[in-house]
Amino acid sequence: MKTIPKIALVAIALVLMLIADIPPLPMQLVPEAHAVMGVRRRTAVVVGATVHAADSAQMAQSQQQAAAAQQQAAASQQQATAAKQETAAAQQQAAAAKQEAAAAKQQAAAVAPAPPPAAAGALLPLGTVVSALPAGCVSTPVGGVEYYYCGGNFYRAMFQGNTLVYVTAQPK
Repeated sequence: MKTIPKIALVAIALVLMLIADIPPLPMQLVPEAHAVMGVRRRTAVVVGATVHAADSAQMAQSQQQAAAAQQQAAASQQQATAAKQETAAAQQQAAAAKQEAAAAKQQAAAVAPAPPPAAAGALLPLGTVVSALPAGCVSTPVGGVEYYYCGGNFYRAMFQGNTLVYVTAQPK
């Protein structure tokens, strides 16, 4: 009568393992389960041990494959990070080069040669920009604004960016 509760217990445990998707019990319980059945004990132990060894080998192999896959994933992630950093550095270099080019363009515009100052007696069109006054200019204040009179032209001092220039103007 004692064997029936043991068989029922083992059957319930196996059903619960199947439902919960738990792998088979280790071989420690196999001899006890077969002891209930009787004579087949040695065969079951050998078969159980063989199956257990094969499962262990497969498990070790799958663990090795998983570890290799993790290493490959980590390496590819490092490569992606390095590529992103290189891209960011290239973008920064391009932005710096663009800024330098803009600064050089501004500087070239500021230093652009202005038309030569008018010779004595030659009238220039209004709004003509010169970088320096001709020789012999006289400072003449008109209506609170400082003009420079040279060779028939009136010049007014102005800034073009950070550079002082002189523009021909009509005094008011």
